Amino acid sequence: MNKVSAAPLIHVPIDNVVIGTRRRQKLGRLQDLARSIAEHGLIHPILLRGDTLVAGHRRLEACRSLEWKTIPARQVDRLSDDQLRAIELDENSKREALSDFATSKARLAQIRQAEADLRAKEKQEATNHVMEPRSKTTKHKGGRPAKRGVTLEAIAEAVGIDRTTLRETERHVAIAEQFPFMQRQGWQRHHVLDAGDQLQQLPDEDRSPIAALLDQDAIPPERAIELLTYAATMSPDRRRSIVQRASAEDAFVRRTALTDLGNVPPPPDPGLLALHDAAHAMTRAAASCRCADFKPRITELSADVSAVLKAFSAHEKEARTTNGSAV
Repeated sequence: MNKVSAAPLIHVPIDNVVIGTRRRQKLGRLQDLARSIAEHGLIHPILLRGDTLVAGHRRLEACRSLEWKTIPARQVDRLSDDQLRAIELDENSKREALSDFATSKARLAQIRQAEADLRAKEKQEATNHVMEPRSKTTKHKGGRPAKRGVTLEAIAEAVGIDRTTLRETERHVAIAEQFPFMQRQGWQRHHVLDAGDQLQQLPDEDRSPIAALLDQDAIPPERAIELLTYAATMSPDRRRSIVQRASAEDAFVRRTALTDLGNVPPPPDPGLLALHDAAHAMTRAAASCRCADFKPRITELSADVSAVLKAFSAHEKEARTTNGSAV
């Protein structure tokens, strides 16, 4: 497959592509594929051997339905018949859906390749222009000379997308590479762009610590964006407190930072949970003890532990209520 990816990307007229004998006799519904291509561009070019289609029949017909005149393609003339058949079989039966990040990454590579091709073409045209002899009889026509330089519009047109999609693709990849947890399945492009908008509202020094708090599989994209929105709208002092706790070595302190960011009461003190277990253990010990010398002492200790647990629980309840009303 490396030989396929190394093949140069070209644009060929759709009407010139020869279908030939295909394994896929039914193309199925092409509307969804056409909508995806219209929005995101063609991520995987079709494969050609000469003018004959090797892989990408559905993509070809979807682009034809969009009234594209040309389509990105790779020439794979050097591959053997067995290799080409293996590629087609893989295309039809084994290809898995890409994550949104992987899709944007592939699209960005296509954008960069199209930009490089356009710049090379422009450079070659400029060289040819310099080398061409000027005719003495040729008169200069009025108006300004054509503006040189590869434009975003030209790149977008070469890839088959609009300028907005091109910009969003670049931004999607940049944000997800800076914050890798946004590359996970479930994080769609619009999630990443929305999260990026909220992160942009934060001071530079607060972005990474706040984002690090959200680097958890249990936090879905929608909830992560809500938490980023809270962070962007809270007071600088409170956000600074969260940022400081977010980088603490103590895992419990880091959890309090996350709960504070989510406007929910802090987690219970780990000591309270352990004390709760200890109180139950002491109660069982007092009830099951058969030694007359130690049973009274164990019973007394059990009562003391239960009293401490009751007081500690009341303190935690008050603290959680105060915290909840404060936010």
